[in-house]
Amino acid sequence: MNYAVLQIRPAPSYRREAFEKGLRAMGYTDIREYRAGRNWPSGPDDLLIVWNLMRGPDETYAQQWEKRGGTVIVCENGYLQKVDKTHYAMSTHGHNGSGWYPLGDDAQQRFDRLGFEIKPMRQVSPDDLSARILVRDQRGIGSMQMHSPKGWGPAMVARLRANGFKHVTLMNHPGDKGKLEADLAQLRNADRVVIWSSAIGVRALVEGLPVQHLAPRWICAGWPIVGRERALANMACGQYHFEEIATGEPFARMKAEGWGIHGAGAVKAPTKEFV
Repeated sequence: MNYAVLQIRPAPSYRREAFEKGLRAMGYTDIREYRAGRNWPSGPDDLLIVWNLMRGPDETYAQQWEKRGGTVIVCENGYLQKVDKTHYAMSTHGHNGSGWYPLGDDAQQRFDRLGFEIKPMRQVSPDDLSARILVRDQRGIGSMQMHSPKGWGPAMVARLRANGFKHVTLMNHPGDKGKLEADLAQLRNADRVVIWSSAIGVRALVEGLPVQHLAPRWICAGWPIVGRERALANMACGQYHFEEIATGEPFARMKAEGWGIHGAGAVKAPTKEFV
């Protein structure tokens, strides 16, 4: 009998109940509490479901789980949503483009259901030193691969200004309350956005702002190559409404494609700097 180890916290805002219902719908009647190192998988259908992927003991445990043949599913807040804590990102191995998730034939429909209008792209030259540039700082959490370096935001602002850009604004992470509204308010006063791997970059693409990411991976990293609309549609396949999670749909989609063992990245576009 396969089982799942679930790290999602019981607080209502993180919808643990939806994950439990979804797992039971897939036949996982054995759902265990997360205790690093206490349980080990017997095969790919044994699941370790974690919130983000924190470097240190949690990341080491996840790596060992995969080495022993199990599947690690990394969850996080959704990349694009009208109401906070309604959609959750889910992928195997890593998150925010550093892992794998299935790209279904319904990708465009999944994006359309989010209810966002994709606005015309602003024509801003990378060499325009008068452009208003928004730099979104991050909290430095995440895996060894995906966490932002200490002091990344202020250092990027200084670098841009040293290169002659006159209007550079640093936006600190706004926290969990009012985050979506704070992001949109800042984007209204920007011409382009620089991120490590923040979800504000996804909203910026929707609003028509060019985005530059500096992390090794990012969920919409391929947008200049595959096209903005395609990148956003692909992104929508990597997140689910909590009601979808409760039906077991994301687990069923992942299992149907062998859990993507072990996905090295949904997007493999290279990072290109404009500074």
